[in-house]
Amino acid sequence: MTRPRPAAYTRSSHLFDELRTLLGPVQDMQRRHQQRLGAYRDDNGEVVEGEYASYDDARLETAIEASDALDGFVAQLEALVTSPPQRAFTLALRSSGHEEGNAPWLFVVNGTDADDAYDSLTQLPGFRAWLEDTCPPGSSRDGGGDLIAGQSHPGLRPPGTYIDLRAEQARTQAERTPPRSPQTLPAPPPPVTGRTR
Repeated sequence: MTRPRPAAYTRSSHLFDELRTLLGPVQDMQRRHQQRLGAYRDDNGEVVEGEYASYDDARLETAIEASDALDGFVAQLEALVTSPPQRAFTLALRSSGHEEGNAPWLFVVNGTDADDAYDSLTQLPGFRAWLEDTCPPGSSRDGGGDLIAGQSHPGLRPPGTYIDLRAEQARTQAERTPPRSPQTLPAPPPPVTGRTR
């Protein structure tokens, strides 16, 4: 006899999928960085003599890539815990240049509901570029493509079957959001001026 899953699981099960999807590219980047830096280390993990400059260059380049990715990653995490909560939506679209009988294009963005996700999608530069590329010359590009409601849904399809624009969406939102003020740090203790016994 199988027990039904608790209601809390079904309401938040998408969160697990979202976190796993976010974590994959970060883990890939971490592996690439470790491999790149590992090329300059010996079996004990020490930098090989004569490779310090190359190692430092590699560290700088990997740190820049990680820093650039961090803003988008944090924005994507924040989108998962916003109120109202956002989740991934798979949106099926056809452009005016879409050939009859071809499967629709699938895009994934975050939104509070399908309408919010569609509105967000139509503002993204990557989507606008797709629309420009797929519309025949002389056709209207003012719209955002024809949304196929029956094939659009919350959640994801198998990887590789859709164009995931959530990272671009997060970067775009991060660029539009004013920077946060740094948290106030406690004042450092006064310097010791003399020795006491």
